[in-house]
Amino acid sequence: MIKHLSIAAALIISTITHADEAALQKQIEMLMKRIEHLEKAQGSIVQTQTTLQESQTVIQEEQTAQSEMISKVNAQSANDNIKWDIDFRSAVHSIDYKEIAETKSNTLMTNRLWLGMGSKATEELFFYGQLAVYNYWGAQTEDIGWNGDNWRASSQPHDVDLRLRQAYFVYKFGNDWDVPMSFSAGRRAATDGFLANHREGNKKPGSPLAHITNMEVDAAMVQFDLDKVFLPGSYLKVVYGRSNDPMNNATSPYLTDTTTGDDTVDFLVLPMSLYNDGQNNLMAQYARITNIKGQNAQAAGTAQLGAISYQLDGLNEEVDFLNDSTLFASVAMTHTNPDGDIPILGSLENKTGYSFWAGFLFPDQITEGGRFGLEYNYGSKYWTPMTWAEDSIIGSKIATRGNVYEGYWNIPIVGKNLTAQLRYTYLDHHYRANSSYMMDPDSQNLDNSQELRAFVRYQY
Repeated sequence: MIKHLSIAAALIISTITHADEAALQKQIEMLMKRIEHLEKAQGSIVQTQTTLQESQTVIQEEQTAQSEMISKVNAQSANDNIKWDIDFRSAVHSIDYKEIAETKSNTLMTNRLWLGMGSKATEELFFYGQLAVYNYWGAQTEDIGWNGDNWRASSQPHDVDLRLRQAYFVYKFGNDWDVPMSFSAGRRAATDGFLANHREGNKKPGSPLAHITNMEVDAAMVQFDLDKVFLPGSYLKVVYGRSNDPMNNATSPYLTDTTTGDDTVDFLVLPMSLYNDGQNNLMAQYARITNIKGQNAQAAGTAQLGAISYQLDGLNEEVDFLNDSTLFASVAMTHTNPDGDIPILGSLENKTGYSFWAGFLFPDQITEGGRFGLEYNYGSKYWTPMTWAEDSIIGSKIATRGNVYEGYWNIPIVGKNLTAQLRYTYLDHHYRANSSYMMDPDSQNLDNSQELRAFVRYQY
């Protein structure tokens, strides 16, 4: 009996064990299927992620290519077009002359329009030009006069005719050289140069030193950038030009007046930057003029001019008022050398003139960015710079033989686009006003002259 029970128990236990093993095996198989399914799903996810990454890479590459293409198109579009700029000024001038015998006063109004045009063929080659109209309100069309007045054709008021003020190209080369160079030729408005830009309300000066040069000229130029081999910001320009030809279409079919001899007036000018670190700016210039006009506007000899000018921006970094102020000073000399029997400055002897110029600009503390300016000039008896095109109704203050006192207020109205200026200039003439040719300084024609000018100016 007991034996049979043992056999039965063994059979039951064996059956249960086999049943458990079968269930466990079934669970294992189900688990393996799940693992296999998860592995397949994970593989799909990895493949999907790889596909997405590859797609993103392709999209980024396409976007980069499109950006480069758009940049090239924009650059080409910019290069294929002329960019224009506008500078329009409307001014009121109250002037007063005290002559030897009487005093004369008048109020004049002027409009000045400059249309600038520029194109950039490459990074190394570009062109710039400027058309100008500068007229008195209500003035009749008038003849400018002899060729020499091309020096100031669009820099002083005349009529409403459109004139060429600037037209020149610049080609830069040798950027990887120790001394990179550039070449330029054409008509330049060598006006409102270094230091004169302040009184004209311009932030950036023109190319020449205004102390001895303020003229519209036709010239060729080679520039040598020396800051890699000399001092920071240093360069040298070699400029050759012609300011007068004996042109007379009434006397010759070739337009040359052969009866006047060699009256061609040529000049060589060497403007140079000696040092410029952004705060200290030291510049110099030498010029030589041949066949300069003497008595009766005849070719009479040569003239040499030289100047050295310094400007300091920011007098003290710790004081805001002084940090936003500018101080400048300049000394200059002119020397005339008659080489025949035509007097220059009323003499057949060499004559040397001297000049000093100083200025101080400081914040007005009334407007945002407005500045007051105070300037003083002195010129000796034979001081004779080439500043025919200085923009002043009463004549060139820089060329004054005597003392000059000047104050002005540059006022921003709408940023840099709309500005205004109030300026007062007083010229105390000790000798003849240096307004035309090389006349005798002893033949004094003015005691003093003054101008109060107010203008509004739009730039874009």
